[in-house]
Amino acid sequence: MDAEDPLYVLETDKVTMTINAQQAGRIKIVVPEEDVVKIGQVVAKLDTDAKPEPAAAKSEPEPEKEEKAEPETREQAKTASGSRPPEQAPASVPQSEGPPFNAPAGMAQAKEKAAARTDSDELSPAVRRMVAEFHLDPGAIPATGKDGRLTKEDVVRYMDRAEKDAATQHAPRAPEPAPKKPEKAAPHPAPEPRREPGERQSRVRMTPFRQRAAERLVLSQQSTATLTTFNEVDMTRVMALREQYKGMFQEKYGVKLGFMSFFLKAAVDALKTVPEVNASIQGDEIVVNHFFDIGVAVGTEHGLVVPVVRDVDKLSFGDLEAAVHEMARKANEKSLTLADLSGGVFTVSNGGVYGNLLSTPILNPPQSAILGMHAIKKRPVAVGDELALRPMMYVAMSYDHRIVDGREAVTFLKRIVECIESPERLMLEI
Repeated sequence: MDAEDPLYVLETDKVTMTINAQQAGRIKIVVPEEDVVKIGQVVAKLDTDAKPEPAAAKSEPEPEKEEKAEPETREQAKTASGSRPPEQAPASVPQSEGPPFNAPAGMAQAKEKAAARTDSDELSPAVRRMVAEFHLDPGAIPATGKDGRLTKEDVVRYMDRAEKDAATQHAPRAPEPAPKKPEKAAPHPAPEPRREPGERQSRVRMTPFRQRAAERLVLSQQSTATLTTFNEVDMTRVMALREQYKGMFQEKYGVKLGFMSFFLKAAVDALKTVPEVNASIQGDEIVVNHFFDIGVAVGTEHGLVVPVVRDVDKLSFGDLEAAVHEMARKANEKSLTLADLSGGVFTVSNGGVYGNLLSTPILNPPQSAILGMHAIKKRPVAVGDELALRPMMYVAMSYDHRIVDGREAVTFLKRIVECIESPERLMLEI
């Protein structure tokens, strides 16, 4: 193993990170796969004195096979492979590899990379576990990792594609005949036909990330007195302001002007107006926070994460949009750290990006409240004494009723609506 090669994949209840080797050497696993380990326990040792085995050394036995197969003609090789048992048939495959056929250099390098990434020693623990569990051939899976290495996402994509292909293959079925009763007619019932993987069901082991997230969601429901209040906000002014200045904004800050920065600024204003929401329960005490580190829920392929934007009250709109964009990038690239995910006092979740019209967001303990944004839809509303078509958004606030009363919750959400419908007051801080 060389320096900076992937050493192991660390999966916690919040993040999944690939840790690279700091030094070159040979790794030795000392804990069996899937064993439960304690924090600080040694699971592997890296011998930095041992030089990593070169890729060419791993393929040394292959030329010996080539030397034996060299006198054979192509027709003899075909005949021999046809007469061997299935498990011996692959012995003829190396004839297409290596020096005997003077393969181009590019092809040889590709073969070496394929051999490197299909070697079980080169696979990460997560990939090796999935390959063994589902009896997959690593060489048949397209790899997109560094230096042609196979990643867990590559395996998941391969399995999804195989499932879709199987579903397509079995889609046009003829109507099945009426069921009979073979149990009574035949003394030995025929065995049930073996179904293709993914045809009707598939099983995938829950990742530690998903298991822990499930535990926390259930704990949130069981340990808090959660209540949700709703309101609606007219997005006309914000959308007009965004449309007017989006070009200048992107030119100056290098990011697009979205709606999240407006809602984050509105949340700070509302938290200052109703400080009871910016608090949490610890034992028999209420701890009131006087800072504004707000979490922004981000949906990724491996689950929902809530990175925290620090000191939102001190950031400009440009800084906020840049911070949210950076957190989303790190979440999708699995490069978030535990520090990025801890210490939030309030959370904003935007289900509207998926077209969600209304929901009741779940609290993120120990926080006492969460704001849910939703899709913008044009609806007829009363404007003065007239009926007008306006872009409207439902907003929801879930809160812990043990610490926040209904009056404070309604006041908080109403303040959010006022700030969004009159965005100028966010700039003037009034």
